[in-house]
Amino acid sequence: MSGRSRYLPAALILGLGLGTTLVATVWVGRWERLSRQNEFQKQINNLTTALQRTTNRYNELLLSMGDLYAANDHDVTEPAFSRFVQRAIATYPGIQALEWAPLLSQRDRTTYEQWLQAKTGRPGLGITERNEAGELVPALERSSYVPVTFLEPWSTNEAALGYDLASDGTRRIALQRARDTGEKAATGRIQLVQDRAENQYSFLVFLPVYRQPARNVARRRQLLLGYILGVFRVADVVEESLADLDNEIDFYILDQTARVNEQLLGFYDAETQRVVSDVGKAVQVPSGGATRLPTRSRLNPASFCATGLHCTATISLGQREWQLLFLPPRYPSPPWAAIATAIIGLLITTILLVYLTRWQSELRRSRELSDLKLRLFSMASHELRTPLSVISVSAQSLGTNRDSLSPQQQTTTIERIQLAARRMGQLVEDILMLTRAEAGKLEVNPEILELGFFCRQVCDQIQLQPGQALVLEGSDIETKVYFDKKLLHSVLTNLLSNAAKYSPPHCPIRLVVTATADNWIFQVIDQGMGIPTAAQEKVFEAFYRGANVGQVQGTGLGLAVAKTCTELMAGHLSVESEPPNGTCITATLPRVH
Repeated sequence: MSGRSRYLPAALILGLGLGTTLVATVWVGRWERLSRQNEFQKQINNLTTALQRTTNRYNELLLSMGDLYAANDHDVTEPAFSRFVQRAIATYPGIQALEWAPLLSQRDRTTYEQWLQAKTGRPGLGITERNEAGELVPALERSSYVPVTFLEPWSTNEAALGYDLASDGTRRIALQRARDTGEKAATGRIQLVQDRAENQYSFLVFLPVYRQPARNVARRRQLLLGYILGVFRVADVVEESLADLDNEIDFYILDQTARVNEQLLGFYDAETQRVVSDVGKAVQVPSGGATRLPTRSRLNPASFCATGLHCTATISLGQREWQLLFLPPRYPSPPWAAIATAIIGLLITTILLVYLTRWQSELRRSRELSDLKLRLFSMASHELRTPLSVISVSAQSLGTNRDSLSPQQQTTTIERIQLAARRMGQLVEDILMLTRAEAGKLEVNPEILELGFFCRQVCDQIQLQPGQALVLEGSDIETKVYFDKKLLHSVLTNLLSNAAKYSPPHCPIRLVVTATADNWIFQVIDQGMGIPTAAQEKVFEAFYRGANVGQVQGTGLGLAVAKTCTELMAGHLSVESEPPNGTCITATLPRVH
């Protein structure tokens, strides 16, 4: 399998997995965003409905007070007025005051002020207005006045008694609108006479009262008697409306009917469930432009509002339009569903890649094992043919010519047969060792060994060339060790056999055994042809033989078997060689304490 084709399935799974994960994540994120928008819109609708319901309730209350005046032929006394509004004031905490303000002409001022002084027992009390400093002072002479005459509750609104509502421009605009339309009319934001707190915005709602029904503006102006009015603080109205709702949405309250720089009525903080009005410093109003709100309100609302219009709502109050501008939550919850989808998709893709990698690895291992077996059988059939031929010819010669062969010739023939048999046995043993190791069937069974005696036995089994000597060295060799006898035997036998095979006659071969604190080190040193540098990385592969071996026979299995056995004992092999000056192969095995 080529490199490209090997990685193609992984690339396909990776691309398909990441693509599917991306599509699923986008789809779930869109679904989650729509769900968030629907939930946000639901809360907006609940908040808007609650506020509109409260303002409608106040409108109905003013209309019922108008019915009181109509039913009594517009002759309602102060005690009757007080008794009528007591229940409403106790029921609706958003009401600051309910009042009656008659329309008076200049000639009626003196009589009215005398009545007011007698009623309250306060000499000097009269019709008042505010000066530029915000203080209550006697009202200037005008053709008409609209003074506050009846008011409940008295205890918190006493300062408003006698105040001329028409003396203030904002109130006067609403008075005239109510008078001319015959409908309720609300003021823009104002500061109450009885409320000195500068950070509280309030508003009034006027209901005109006429002597008799009037159908046009001129007749309404002629028949006007006065006004029933409700006094409200913005904060009280909003907080009362939302007291029973559980929400996490902040919003601004804007009077769209007012001038641009007077539109802000307050800001509702969902965390504290309070309305604050002192946010004017944070609101900058460009000349001729729309209100620009604080930085947090300019957060991207795309996750919560399909369009900008979906983040706003409008309620009607006394011929004015209030806009509620809703803000996304301060701490929006992360898109957990989309995140979970992405994580799950990546996990599934990773699992598939791991499974594919393992499957490919197993497949490659199976193919390599199959190739190894094929090469083993091919090599075995080739390598075994020679010793078998030797054994067969030698046995045939011995059987046919026994009587004509001298005793020395018979001995030589028998030794040839034994040598070929040993070669076959070693070859078969190496093949079995490699195949069992590749199949994972070769087990490690360590036992206590007399190292010196064991090494001498191994050395005695090595077939040397004429004149060669095998020297065993090591100061710590006469000791006991804990190794797998069969595997260690295979390692030393193959290393020493290779050294003898590739070394010239009359050259010594050394087996040096040393011990460190953690390892036993076995070094096989020869003075043979050496291993080329380019071949040193491949020399431990099965069937590999260096280019400089010449006519020396071999299978290329010896070092591969030695490496396999060493690694099974948790050790490693290393090679040092400088052709043609010999080779040193080192087997390092961990020491068991």
